[in-house]
Amino acid sequence: MAKLYESAISIAALEMFKAALLRYMAGLDFDHLSIGGRLGRRSAHEFKRGEELVGLTSSPIGESEVRIALHSETIDVEKLVLDVLTEGVADFMEPFCNGVTDRNAERVLDSLIVDLRDAFEKVSQITDESP
Repeated sequence: MAKLYESAISIAALEMFKAALLRYMAGLDFDHLSIGGRLGRRSAHEFKRGEELVGLTSSPIGESEVRIALHSETIDVEKLVLDVLTEGVADFMEPFCNGVTDRNAERVLDSLIVDLRDAFEKVSQITDESP
């Protein structure tokens, strides 16, 4: 089980990831606490549900990049990142389907969204107790 996930990403990617993570964790009834983060400075987010705790920190490594670290003692954070990313992309794509008039294209987009949502396990299924 991965207890730490780190990556260097763009500031734009950080904003999209944070938005997806906030939606994802809120949907699983995690409480959220945020500290710092103004104008590209270091920031920290904590998500807590019962005994489960997930932390996200970001710190600048240049003008347009940040280093993120996601950590937890009870949740496999690499699996969490994968599901947050795929769910986030699906959430991003979904509203665009409303404007598509080509039925074949709409079916393809709908299929992609379903595949993205089913690609990885939900965090509620990837706690330390899972095999």
